[in-house]
Amino acid sequence: MANRILILTEGSVDEQDVFFSAFNKYGIDAIASSERIIEIDAVKFVESSYSGGNTTIFIIQGPRNRIHGFLKFVDDKNMSIEKSLGFQFGYFSKIFLIYDVDHNDCDDVLRMSSLFKDETTGMLLLSSPCIEVLADFNRDRKEFRCQRLREYKKEINGHYHGSAKKFIADHFDEIMLHFLEKNYRDFKERNIMEHPNLIVGKINELNIRVNCKDKSASYVLCRYFSTVVYVAIADALSLTVQVDNYETVKSFFESQLKRNN
Repeated sequence: MANRILILTEGSVDEQDVFFSAFNKYGIDAIASSERIIEIDAVKFVESSYSGGNTTIFIIQGPRNRIHGFLKFVDDKNMSIEKSLGFQFGYFSKIFLIYDVDHNDCDDVLRMSSLFKDETTGMLLLSSPCIEVLADFNRDRKEFRCQRLREYKKEINGHYHGSAKKFIADHFDEIMLHFLEKNYRDFKERNIMEHPNLIVGKINELNIRVNCKDKSASYVLCRYFSTVVYVAIADALSLTVQVDNYETVKSFFESQLKRNN
């Protein structure tokens, strides 16, 4: 039986590029076999699918909005992402939603994580403050104040002279290993499928959102830099079959890192 995995991103090509490169690296040919536009209530989603062996990855880019905007789209707790996007219920074996924390408030982050906490119906995988944190893993950053997330992205890309995506692709194993180990130290949880829910507490505890009367003056003080996107990679590679899977996933990335050095 084919293993079909859906990855829903929030409208940025950055996430798609990261997974395109990663799946290709790990043997799932990231070659677009199809692309279509899905329109739901005037909201457009762009779907691309990639296949390799018995695994097919569907990456669907949703509208370029924050969690708050997506919650308006999924206001029904019993909604099926699959059916909403034109697929039969149960068509996908796993569903992952890749989102940036961005400027979302604590309540929205909590609600989104409570709605999407099971990979069979939809699991939220957050990056704080955004997916570009992958390129920020080795800088020992303490905090970053910004009014717009693009300020953080610009700083990261500037640090790598416009080549942040290339840095991520070239150091992917090391980056995945770093965040896997970091989150294990923080949570002491050996089932990495629990990490996506646990990261929410850290995000809301450490990131400070300051809302001013003059909205243009509002800002976020980012003090938590982490991601759990390794969960989608590990699951797609069948590394999370056992409940106690931390060492299995860790050993995989270590072996990949050793092989490439």
